[in-house]
Amino acid sequence: MAHWISALQAAIPFALNADRQSPLALYDPFVMQLPIHVIDAFTSERFKGNQAAVVPLAQWLPASTLQAIATENNLSETSFLVWSAERSAFEIRWFSPLKEIDFCGHATLASAFVLFESDPTLQSIAFWAAAVGNVLATRESNGRILMTFPRRDARALDAPPAALREGLVPPPSCYLVNQQAYVAVYPSEDDVLAVKPDLERLKSLGPLDVVVTAPANTGAPYDFVSRYFWPANGGDEDPVTGSIHAALAPYWASRLGRNSLIGHQASRRTGTLFCEVTPSSVKVAGHCARYLSGTITI
Repeated sequence: MAHWISALQAAIPFALNADRQSPLALYDPFVMQLPIHVIDAFTSERFKGNQAAVVPLAQWLPASTLQAIATENNLSETSFLVWSAERSAFEIRWFSPLKEIDFCGHATLASAFVLFESDPTLQSIAFWAAAVGNVLATRESNGRILMTFPRRDARALDAPPAALREGLVPPPSCYLVNQQAYVAVYPSEDDVLAVKPDLERLKSLGPLDVVVTAPANTGAPYDFVSRYFWPANGGDEDPVTGSIHAALAPYWASRLGRNSLIGHQASRRTGTLFCEVTPSSVKVAGHCARYLSGTITI
């Protein structure tokens, strides 16, 4: 167990000794400095993938403070970590600039990257979140980090709401839905690239988001593509969305007849997700690139 604690302490020196680390504390006893890491997730190239801020904590701060930090960061998500001896896992919470999010894949990947970097002896890390339970992250020899998510299969949606039908141009060939998002399935990758969302209409579908997806073009180095719109919960288009692959990977595994798949998120920044579907889980792996290490003062 000591290796977990040492990893956390290595990641949060300022949080553990906040008032002694900041000279500002000489003038304001309420000043706290916290470490912050900004990581580009689901990419090996800086300035691609999806940015996540990772803020390890010694103990939970008020939700209003966590939200204020995430809003100030103005990234897709900011993840906060607190070690729980009771769970033998890092409790993790994710905040978009607008609200707390139930489940975020790319910020979990970024969090694992920060912790693995802080303790090279670690081979696996357990996270726990209220909405999804345990998520295991494992360091792979090829440099990827593999996360194990519970399956969140989408079901067919025979009567999609009007805002969904009117909010996507061109229209998809069919609709699905799971607990996170509506899934609009298109015939081809080119159709997904051509989608023009009416974000105001899609915003009215909240708390559910909208993902559009299709099989990859012939000869592409991936199996399926997606784009993700979440105006009700975070922003216009999410650069890379690991969590929705807990639904997309099982769907495409069934459609394409294989359980090992590569997903490509066709946002402006793009991202690559390596997926493995099992009867009870979806394993999603990816690379990370560090952009920033620093401290924030609150």
